[in-house]
Amino acid sequence: MSVITRYLVSLFLRNMFLCLMGFLTLFLVVDFIEKISDFMTHEIPVVNILTYFAAQIPNIIILLIPVASLAAILITLMLLARNSEIVAFKGSGVSLWRLSIPFLGTGLVLCGLVFVLGNLVTPTTNAIANEIWEGQVRGRRPENSMQVIQDVWTRDIRLIEHFNSYDETKSMAEGVSILLMDEDLFLKRRLEAEVAYFQDGGVLLEGVQVKDYHGLKGDDDRYFTFQRLERLFLEDFPAPAPGLGSQSETNSDELDFRALRENIRLLQKEGFYPVHQMVDLQFKFSRPFITLIMLMVGIPIGFWREKGGSVAMGLVPGLILSFIYLVTLEFSRTIGYAGFLPPFLSAWLPNCFFLLLGLYLFSYVRQ
Repeated sequence: MSVITRYLVSLFLRNMFLCLMGFLTLFLVVDFIEKISDFMTHEIPVVNILTYFAAQIPNIIILLIPVASLAAILITLMLLARNSEIVAFKGSGVSLWRLSIPFLGTGLVLCGLVFVLGNLVTPTTNAIANEIWEGQVRGRRPENSMQVIQDVWTRDIRLIEHFNSYDETKSMAEGVSILLMDEDLFLKRRLEAEVAYFQDGGVLLEGVQVKDYHGLKGDDDRYFTFQRLERLFLEDFPAPAPGLGSQSETNSDELDFRALRENIRLLQKEGFYPVHQMVDLQFKFSRPFITLIMLMVGIPIGFWREKGGSVAMGLVPGLILSFIYLVTLEFSRTIGYAGFLPPFLSAWLPNCFFLLLGLYLFSYVRQ
């Protein structure tokens, strides 16, 4: 590592550490003021309060590293310009692109740090923080509670099921449709029931309408018979796989990318289309690169002034750009949740846009 690289990296990391600690302190103070009344109202022990805020720190650091990086690179380049060091570097034959490489290399390392924190540390700390806030303060996460799941699809080789709602704690489904296929996967029987109770390895249907289809596949004389039954019991008809409710309600922030990918696979197997989890999985990979993109945007802005300037002139644009970037990112996530964008585009489109913006701004920098 050359002397120039060591000097630039050390100066950038020092400024970034100061920005990160300042933003972190401000964030915790505001969060503490906002939530302390809730903790006091519910008589949460002091140890649990301290544990909650300590568990919040890794996730807050992940959120603030891109912001601190952008502010730090602008401040660093403003300090170099104020001391006429950028002019000196250029006079010595060092191009601005050469000066950018140490910052971008450091950004890649920070991307790796964010990825590691997001998949090895924050799933555990987020679970601890959520258990204290949602469970003890809000009372929304009692242990072993299950939610009533809406619009459930399940399937097997010769079976398709749909429930308007399914309550795993009661092993009961409402608004039941069951399609049974023959060996050629051609519809053989259709059952519609108001309520279904899974018991003794079978299912008891109430308020049943039965359609039995007769005739060969493709036969013009194919027909069905119809009957209504108050009750019908089907043997060897197991309930949906256990844990369906907990899988659909699992917070993606409490899972690493492997666990989240497995959770998506299980939900799809049970007939769900977990668009929220699919978007969150893509964000697990795109979020670490925010730091590098922030640096790509901030470096050309910092190079516009080669001499003079103030530290405040570096901090203010950094905060404004960070705000615009994060708002764009959350907007893209929201429309991804709504299904207007595929999960991959929802997660990566903001990064691509700001990367192109950074390259465009860099093309105007005087080398």
